[in-house]
Amino acid sequence: MIALTGARVIDGTGAAPIEQATVVVTNGRITAIGSSSTVTPPAGATVINVAGKTIIPGLINSHAHIDPDISVNPGPYRDEMVRRLKTYAIYGVTSIMTLGFETYDEPEGFYLRDTQRLGIGPVATDAPRLYAAGRPILFRPGPTGTETADDARIDVQRHVPLRADFIKLHLDGVPTDLKPDVVAAAIDESHKHNMSTAVHIVYLKDAKTAIAGGVDVIAHSVRDMDIDAATIAEMKRRNVALIPTLVRDRSVFIYENLPDFFKDPFFLRGMQAYKHEVDVLSDPATQQRYRTNAGIQASKPQLAQGIKNLKPLIDAGITIAMGSDSGSIPDRNLGRWVGYNEHAELEMLVQAGMTPMQALVSATSTAARVMKIDGAGSLQTGKWADLVVLNANPLTDIKNTRQIDSVYIGGRKVNMAGVAGTN
Repeated sequence: MIALTGARVIDGTGAAPIEQATVVVTNGRITAIGSSSTVTPPAGATVINVAGKTIIPGLINSHAHIDPDISVNPGPYRDEMVRRLKTYAIYGVTSIMTLGFETYDEPEGFYLRDTQRLGIGPVATDAPRLYAAGRPILFRPGPTGTETADDARIDVQRHVPLRADFIKLHLDGVPTDLKPDVVAAAIDESHKHNMSTAVHIVYLKDAKTAIAGGVDVIAHSVRDMDIDAATIAEMKRRNVALIPTLVRDRSVFIYENLPDFFKDPFFLRGMQAYKHEVDVLSDPATQQRYRTNAGIQASKPQLAQGIKNLKPLIDAGITIAMGSDSGSIPDRNLGRWVGYNEHAELEMLVQAGMTPMQALVSATSTAARVMKIDGAGSLQTGKWADLVVLNANPLTDIKNTRQIDSVYIGGRKVNMAGVAGTN
């Protein structure tokens, strides 16, 4: 049993902070929380004085990945996936939803999730709670592919014995995309098996297709045109959530020059996971390729459009969960920094129109609700003691989420140096 005393507590629900608070943790869960004038540490508790600090719930990344870099790692992949998970933890990310494994790493991903839930294996400690979608459902030609509505139902059924936590669909705005009836069939079959759905999109037309088909979550911003009032109204009516992933779009082009944060000590704490990508992105030839590649440069207006579209969604009260698309296929998507990019996403959400409190809620209780992560996301009696102790108040400046003193997952203090590999 531990009791953290004297800190400001932001509980993740949007409620006013509790000043001079005490948080009591027993067997990994919060058993008492409130002002120190009303909550006192029980006899026998280890008292941890955190006076002057701020406690927030552990961050939840609603759109994460732990893909290994197959350009340098021919397999096995477990050590690298563990390293990525533990890197998330030292940045205060205490739960992640991996929105899609690749075929090659799906078995390892579900192995890590399942052993963690048994309290064993290499990510039983010092790693975020792992939730997982399987291989995404997208157009695949051929007799074992996914082309028709019946194919889509079979693809969803493949995820049932895996006990996938979510189903992800892919729409890329190309002629070979899944047709609307196929999308609707995949979503319907997912719901029959009590699995929620998220869809990768770029274009408004594909967002409309997914919404009409009953999707639960739009996993990226609309980035081709202004989102219209009718679509916003339909999202609200159907309670469709959004994960903007603004930092994902920035990551596509920002490495045309050497970014200043490559020298930031907060960024550098993840170098055991980042080094190969940092080396590649620091090469002037790589930067020149970024400056001259038309596809990369097209992401600049896409990001601007995504930011523009976020404010009317915020104003309309659309449910928005924080997600970064970090860790996605690093041999193809360089610079999707696990751990660091979640803090960059929070900063970008505030720049796009959220208040710091709204951004924190999106990354905690809202993310937990949208991704159906039970027992996490807020600091309340009975919830897991997943929390981050900060040296500064993020309500005065959202960048203060980077001022991490310590991280706890299930009441256990995370080893902030424990990212070299498996245990």
